[in-house]
Amino acid sequence: MFTITVNNKKVAADHGETILTVLKREKIDIPTLCHLEGLTPTGSCRICIVELADSGRLIPGCSSEVYENMAILTHSPTVIEARKTILSLLLANHPDDCLYCVKQGNCELSRLAQIYGVRERLTTHSHKYTRLDVSGTSIVRDNSKCILCGKCIRVCEEIQTVSAIDFVSRGHTTEVACVFKNNINISSCINCGQCINVCPTGALYEKSHIEQTIDALRDP
Repeated sequence: MFTITVNNKKVAADHGETILTVLKREKIDIPTLCHLEGLTPTGSCRICIVELADSGRLIPGCSSEVYENMAILTHSPTVIEARKTILSLLLANHPDDCLYCVKQGNCELSRLAQIYGVRERLTTHSHKYTRLDVSGTSIVRDNSKCILCGKCIRVCEEIQTVSAIDFVSRGHTTEVACVFKNNINISSCINCGQCINVCPTGALYEKSHIEQTIDALRDP
């Protein structure tokens, strides 16, 4: 064990631990969007960045290991501004239909936007609306709300060992899709729903059968 400095306070840490692990143990909250407990971190969303006090460099907390005499700042003005910029960029490529979204009241992206005061669009709306995939028996895919955090891909591949979805294309055309961009109904998906459980937005949600059930109940 050794000590690191977090927000000018000495904290115990161990070799091989990530910054996020240490901060969680110390009850210091930093936001995450792509992190999944128990799986190898990717650092893809960058919302968990912290500042190295000696150099001012920003590094992801989920994928950066601690070292002896490390000094970090978790909520410095630089960190806060960087997180707000990240959220602004994510929201710039996101639909504005929060009132009708199935994740309303339970959306991690919306929650973080409120916490960090991101309340207006600062960049040109560049979102490319995609086709809604309702072909599955129990899962609906809405890539227009996907923030490319990769959590659905990782839980499908590493935990469920199904690998029904993955990143396809590159750059601004990157999206989460089934093989050959087929619909989910002809993929290897087993409808376990674990991707829905980890999705931080409304990009994946359960297909509702409430109306059909009510109609069946009303049928004499």
